[in-house]
Amino acid sequence: MTAPALEVRGLSVPFGDAPGLRDIGFTLDPGERLVLLGASGAGKTTLLRAIAGLAPLAAGRLTVGGQDVTARPAESRDAVYLHQTPLLFPHLSIFENVAFPLRIRGYQDSEIRASVAELLESVRLDGLAGRRPHTLSGGQKHRAALARAMAARPAVLLLDEPLAALDPSLRDEVRATLLSLQAHYRPALVIVTHDLEDAAVLGDRIGILLGGTLAQLDQPDRLFQRPASLAVARFLGLPNLVAGSVAAGQFQSALGLIPVEAESPSGPATAAFGTDALRPEPCGSLQGIVRSVQYGPRGATLRVDVAGIELEVVTGAGAIPHPGDELSLGLERDRVTILPGIGDV
Repeated sequence: MTAPALEVRGLSVPFGDAPGLRDIGFTLDPGERLVLLGASGAGKTTLLRAIAGLAPLAAGRLTVGGQDVTARPAESRDAVYLHQTPLLFPHLSIFENVAFPLRIRGYQDSEIRASVAELLESVRLDGLAGRRPHTLSGGQKHRAALARAMAARPAVLLLDEPLAALDPSLRDEVRATLLSLQAHYRPALVIVTHDLEDAAVLGDRIGILLGGTLAQLDQPDRLFQRPASLAVARFLGLPNLVAGSVAAGQFQSALGLIPVEAESPSGPATAAFGTDALRPEPCGSLQGIVRSVQYGPRGATLRVDVAGIELEVVTGAGAIPHPGDELSLGLERDRVTILPGIGDV
């Protein structure tokens, strides 16, 4: 049985004198991608640096490829941390930049030539091996940095906001390169981002850091459709949060009655759902008034007042209603998550 590429158990990482991250735990298999999301200051970069051996731990255990690396220095962990800004050596050619990790590990020249040639070809920089970094475009620099990070074939690659500073076309270019490299060399990836779309595309699983803990760790489809708490739903920006209460196995609100799971506690609760749970429907169960219409490349987003609650609805092709129009809506109840508590909704 293959050992996990990365196992994090009970990790606690201080923020200076503050408690910081607490009891973080997850396991990644070779070739698996975990994306970490969280607000600024949530500890995403701190967690990456702790795994890499660049930040102190207060508690916990780290294993890479089945080996306990908790006490090992950064250079002995078989994990590479890559900063969001490509940090290439300006005085070295692109070939020598990518070769650097191999040279300091004592590889033979023939091995270095073969490995670097393969890496540069895989990131489509094989024709630029002799160039210096300052002559490359932004996307080319990112691809060169990724190639260098992969040169030593790490078991774990830790990427801190790899797409954050790129315009849309370069984001697509670097994202494609990243996925191609990972598919070929099979490291486990831990990726920090603040972008929900990037997280959904890149992550086999997504972890939400809130309040110093992993508030939810799930596959993208389940995370976005079934947030584990009201705090997670708010962080994800679910547009529709409707206050109500649970009693006798049903959630009651302006949406009507929605059955809940048997173990759901009675009391105040909130229905959380995305725009995909609502659709204009001639005989829908909800009646409302369109308050505003915002046009976009994929249709229009409507704000609809239903019994004094504004709901967000996305329409596709077809006639788009105008502000002031009456609108009947259907609600897909299986896409609605009922969460304990109300708070500010």
